[in-house]
Amino acid sequence: MDINPWIVRNVKEEAEEEVEDNAEATEETEGAEEVEEEVDEEVDLMDINAGAVAEGVDRLVEAINNAVATIEDLRRENAELKQQSQALQSDISRLEEERVALCNERDRLQDIYNDNMLLIDNKSEILDKVEAMLQRLNSLNPEKNE
Repeated sequence: MDINPWIVRNVKEEAEEEVEDNAEATEETEGAEEVEEEVDEEVDLMDINAGAVAEGVDRLVEAINNAVATIEDLRRENAELKQQSQALQSDISRLEEERVALCNERDRLQDIYNDNMLLIDNKSEILDKVEAMLQRLNSLNPEKNE
């Protein structure tokens, strides 16, 4: 059999091309597998990140709910304190009126006391004057003295 060197060369080149194609296909498959693994890792990371984000959002929602509840409690407490403050202001006004009335009464009683003290201080002098008047009256009517 005659072997044509050109045919051998062509077959050789075809075999080399086939090997190269197979190598490229293998590399592409390996590259695809690597890409697929990277995508899987990224998906896993995204799942982890999504879970972390969801957990963060849940914590944020819980913190907001707690803040809203605290604000509502503080508003309620503020309203109660305003009512208590108004009641205390009313009590203060009433007590101030009573204090003014008591001060006026005290001043009136102090004036009466001072007037009576003058009478008490002058009691002996007044008694002396009354006795002097009685003696003069008795001296005018000598018959009664006997």
